Amino acid sequence: TNQRYIQDLIRMFEEQGFVPVPVFINGVEAHTIVRDWLTSQHEIDGVKKREIVRDATYKPSEALEVDGIVSTIGFPLVGGPAGSMEAGRNVDIAAKLLESMDVPYIVASPLLLQSIPIWKSNGVLGLQSVVLYSLPELDGAIDTVVLGGLVGDKIALVPE
Repeated sequence: TNQRYIQDLIRMFEEQGFVPVPVFINGVEAHTIVRDWLTSQHEIDGVKKREIVRDATYKPSEALEVDGIVSTIGFPLVGGPAGSMEAGRNVDIAAKLLESMDVPYIVASPLLLQSIPIWKSNGVLGLQSVVLYSLPELDGAIDTVVLGGLVGDKIALVPE
């Protein structure tokens, strides 16, 4: 893709001292990455104490310990846009994953249907606010933020 906003976001994280681990999903089932390949210190301790039971697909010897999750796809963690047809349909699956990890889950998505100037003057438009922000909050996102918006035919970050 010619869209540079993901590379720009990674660079911004690195400049702030974070170590981002970019993960590309081919589709919309982001929860499989969280379920199978990510973990946290809270979860590691809980598994050792037998307080937390991981899914059979979990790969403990290959899992990466993270301190937070930032999703840039803007759809619910489980089911993507297909999971959005019935609000809250997969909330229990997402809640279980996020609760066992106990790390911040933030959704930062670009506005794909409006420019930055329109967003700054009018706010997030109706359809985008539902699909990109309200539905992820049902999953347990602690914050949903505007990552960027259209500038011509490109997506540009809104630094914050």
